Amino acid sequence: MPTLRLALAQMNAVVGGLNENVATIQRLRTQAGAAQASLVITPELALTGYPPEDLLLKEGFIDAAGFALVEVGAATSLPPVVLGTVVAESASVPLAPSSDNRASGARRPRIANALVALDDQGVRAVATKRRLPNYDVFDEQRYFHPGVGFGTIINIDSVAVGLLVCEDIWSPEPAADLVAQGATILLVANASPYARGRRHDRETMLRERAVETNCPIAYVNLVGGQDELVFDGQSVVVDATGEVIARAGAFLEELLIVDVDVRASTAGIAMAPQSLSGPARSLHSNRIAEPSSDVAEIYAALVTGTRDYLRKNGFRSAVLGLSGGVDSSLVAAIAVDAVGARAVRGLAMPSRFSSDHSITDAYSLAERLDITIETIAIEEAHAAFAGLLTPVIGDVRGLTDENLQSRIRGVLLMAVSNDTGAIVLTTGNKSEMAVGYSTLYGDSAGGFAVIKDVPKVLVYDLCRYRNQLARLDGDPEPIPESVLTKAPSAELRPDQRDDQSLPPYEELDPLLQRYVEEDATAEELIAEGHDPELVLRITRLVDRSEYKRRQMPPGVRISKKAFGRDRRMPITNNFRPETL
Repeated sequence: MPTLRLALAQMNAVVGGLNENVATIQRLRTQAGAAQASLVITPELALTGYPPEDLLLKEGFIDAAGFALVEVGAATSLPPVVLGTVVAESASVPLAPSSDNRASGARRPRIANALVALDDQGVRAVATKRRLPNYDVFDEQRYFHPGVGFGTIINIDSVAVGLLVCEDIWSPEPAADLVAQGATILLVANASPYARGRRHDRETMLRERAVETNCPIAYVNLVGGQDELVFDGQSVVVDATGEVIARAGAFLEELLIVDVDVRASTAGIAMAPQSLSGPARSLHSNRIAEPSSDVAEIYAALVTGTRDYLRKNGFRSAVLGLSGGVDSSLVAAIAVDAVGARAVRGLAMPSRFSSDHSITDAYSLAERLDITIETIAIEEAHAAFAGLLTPVIGDVRGLTDENLQSRIRGVLLMAVSNDTGAIVLTTGNKSEMAVGYSTLYGDSAGGFAVIKDVPKVLVYDLCRYRNQLARLDGDPEPIPESVLTKAPSAELRPDQRDDQSLPPYEELDPLLQRYVEEDATAEELIAEGHDPELVLRITRLVDRSEYKRRQMPPGVRISKKAFGRDRRMPITNNFRPETL
């Protein structure tokens, strides 16, 4: 039984960054060559980045991806590679884009999400994605056509390698078809975004598919952040019994080297393996990274998503309001872990309603994180705005006065952003955004909403986890205990607490999870034993706050249904739960 040495290139691709992606692919192929791997496989659409969205509709993008593919194929001294990219239906060999087409403005060709197999003789095979997901965050039927291309099995070192793309492995038929044609191992290229519990879902499915086909499966996944999506990597290889024999780490770019015992076969298009000589300078093969805890994965996802959003969009620093509360404390810690303490700046912006301990806690947090903090008291501006408004609306009070304070703080943060180029990180959590407990153009003003998909109870868990990491490293806990024990409050009126406007978060968050993430109806929630009056109140708040959420900045997606691209509710919406 031959042993096939694979290199799974768990890479952090940049959407539209063709030159950067080519450089990353070639760097990882070079490392794979040093490890004497017979074949390198990249994630889905690694050459273009994922998801490229309407870049695929832009004039010249498909041709540019073709020229980038030419550059990858020109490196004949490197191991063969199975590369995720986009191919045009009209190209029998997608390695030679036509400059004539660009000049003549020819009609844009039908395209496919594909894997292209390259060795030192050029393109040897093209496998295309058969099943195009159109749910959750996926919108592939807008761009791609299935079943374009030729050849789905390649043969290297007398091993028949079947090629699949992401969604194709989630159904039994595509894998079974390849094995019926003679494949003895399946390689799957993926761009599978992170969500809580997703690694377990993937590995459970791969175990089932391996047992069904009696065939090993190598699953390579993208890593890194792209807008609100974050990809966790955790590429994995299972043997024919479904046992994990190799796993890459989470949220890290990595070349996973794995030796797989595979049945010999003559099926498929023969590819030339790398010419090897001398002893292998191998990376450690068949590494099995231990899965992290749920809260550790989430924290790493938030750090990765924040780091890549700033890095890939050219932001070198961040600024945020520090209130002494739990949300801003968590965002500050994530920002420091993402881009470093020197690149994070905090503003304390107290009003006459701010408690002394809030300022003390904000400064204590900044000292422990080693970030700059400055105070801008907003009372003078608050009084000036109230004076300007009095002739128009009379006394400024109630919700108007509360929102005015929040908007003053938003103006100050955006002014600092304009002056320094730092991105403003907003600090609102999912629980608040769900029910509209936020101020448009106030606490929602900014460029990136780090904890937009994090419910309030989980905010506390993440803070405690970050403190635990510090203890393990022998460092001071960054988030003061007083921040974690005091009652949550926006401090926009005397003695204000969140539970004066909302039910306790321990009660609210499970309701929101069922209604928002699991699409339960109000009637179902009531039937489950929740208080009918509370259910109707909360579901109406969620429904009526859609216009606010639509204006929020993007933020890291950690759940299986976040506010944004995978929950697309109409703003103008007159459907309401029936009153009992």
